[in-house]
Amino acid sequence: MSSDKLSACRILIVIICLILYSCPDNLEPDYDIYLSIEDLFCTSVTLRVTLPDSGRINYFILDRNDSTIATFTCFDDDTLIADEGLTPDSDYSYTVRFLKDGQTRAESDPVTVHTLPTTSHDFVWEIDMLGNYGSYLRDAWIVDENHIWVVGALTIDDSTSQYSGQQNYNVAVWNGSIWEYKLIGAPGVTCDGIFYFSTNDIWIATGIIYHWNGNEWVRYHLWDMGILDNDEGGVEHIWAFSPDDIYFVGGKGSIVHYDGSTFKKLESGMDIHLKNIRGSENGDYIFIVGWEDSGESVALQLHEGTVTTLYEAENFGPNNNYGKVQAVSVINDIAYFSTRAGLWRYKYLTGESNLIISNPDVFRYMSIETSGANDVNNIMFMGLWFTTFHYNGDTWYEDRTVLDTYGEWNIYAHGGDFKDDLVVLVGYCYGGRNAIIGRGFRQ
Repeated sequence: MSSDKLSACRILIVIICLILYSCPDNLEPDYDIYLSIEDLFCTSVTLRVTLPDSGRINYFILDRNDSTIATFTCFDDDTLIADEGLTPDSDYSYTVRFLKDGQTRAESDPVTVHTLPTTSHDFVWEIDMLGNYGSYLRDAWIVDENHIWVVGALTIDDSTSQYSGQQNYNVAVWNGSIWEYKLIGAPGVTCDGIFYFSTNDIWIATGIIYHWNGNEWVRYHLWDMGILDNDEGGVEHIWAFSPDDIYFVGGKGSIVHYDGSTFKKLESGMDIHLKNIRGSENGDYIFIVGWEDSGESVALQLHEGTVTTLYEAENFGPNNNYGKVQAVSVINDIAYFSTRAGLWRYKYLTGESNLIISNPDVFRYMSIETSGANDVNNIMFMGLWFTTFHYNGDTWYEDRTVLDTYGEWNIYAHGGDFKDDLVVLVGYCYGGRNAIIGRGFRQ
């Protein structure tokens, strides 16, 4: 080989070595960055930013509609960011940009969201009085606006009834024009809670349990069956995922589960009066609220047969963390608890909690008896004096229509239901002790 060719080869080898040696410092690796929607509400959105294989500490910029919101520090591959103060029923476009050495190294694909609209606070009420002195109602179930069940204890003047002058009915059913009366069990039985699957599958709690199977009411006496001990309280409230997965709760911490063939007692670990129960859409998580007039309050979670205490309070005052926890509803992966401090929003899959502060007077001194929720922008809590508190995804509204009509301390609500554009509250009038039903229709 000639000296010229040998020199050229040597130069080429040196150049190749220099290139190979300098690659780790001079070549910028490719970065991936992803953006997705975690939660969407009326005035906020929660975004998930994913930065795989980009190091332990990263910096990224969040842009909304081509405007930079903020720069964030990410210590993990996934980061959740809440963007608040948005306008309901509006479109927003988001992107994230990965920063290194002050420069953009990667950018996500844009994600467009449309915030939820708010729902109307405006309800028009119709009031019905049922029964004579001593009549009262404790729960309601809305099938539709022309088919409503209410349960309790009703004394009716009816010369055709063999129980005339006695507490002869405990159920009334609205058929679209009148209330029709029924008696479940024997005279004197008070119905506390109802869960309705179909015309041939209805469950009612009276301390014990009654089930309508399409032909007859079958009674399940939990003490005689050995499900509950003699010193344990009866069951009063019901929630079910399916006809083969039903939960009953009541006095002295009683929890009973029905699997379609057998009843089983579940240990709550406490003797507080359990008064409200709701579950997730797939039935995996159940939430229970209880309280005593002496001031104790508790929120429980039931998952895979195990009861966990989420919250305990010794008094009703809001200075005791949330104060009294009064009712619960479940939407998607969030349990919404009514408390004296406001609406406690608990994401049960991650354990995250936050408080949606209400008007300070809305919940602070009001006893909430039950709740209902159609969506995150349509939550209704129903108060003791026939006052409703509606959350439309952005604001709270206290509706005192029924209370203002009958006067404070003259009416008491003990239960109700909320479905679509109809809310039903049930209770009694203090003066005449008639049972009272309020049906609120959204306009």
